[in-house]
Amino acid sequence: MSKDKVIELAVLEAGYVEGSNNLNKFAPVAGHANNQPWCNTFISAIFIQAGLHSAIPITASCAKTLAWGIKNKRIIQTEKAKRGDLLIFDFTKSGQAQHIGLAVDNFNVEKKTIHTIEGNTGEKSQANGEGVYLKTRSKDFIKAVIRPLYETPGATQGEKVIK
Repeated sequence: MSKDKVIELAVLEAGYVEGSNNLNKFAPVAGHANNQPWCNTFISAIFIQAGLHSAIPITASCAKTLAWGIKNKRIIQTEKAKRGDLLIFDFTKSGQAQHIGLAVDNFNVEKKTIHTIEGNTGEKSQANGEGVYLKTRSKDFIKAVIRPLYETPGATQGEKVIK
């Protein structure tokens, strides 16, 4: 499978709304506890469904995904973010990994934005919302960009990975 399949599966979930207390259908797929913030669980479940469970860490924690990206030298400059990359967000400028999304387009250098698909987001709370939505995110809130280990030949070819 490919990053295109990951994006296709994720986008098909756009509009999904959780049940009460963060109850969601992605936790059982990812093998995570339910009734907790589930943005990273959504990402994990989509990669599992696409047959790419070894392309990213399967975790409910954005901080663990970020640590994996750093350890495995998968951090990419924000301006070089591409379709299929993971974006770690820090909406409050706390220095913490607060939320994660999947890039559905390449970073727009002129507008300094990127289009994403995200789970557990919404309008009232960007980092712990109620559903799966397509978003346009500003560079200002991107803490890190992580390039998954896609099995597609050439997925990282020609890209400089930042330590």
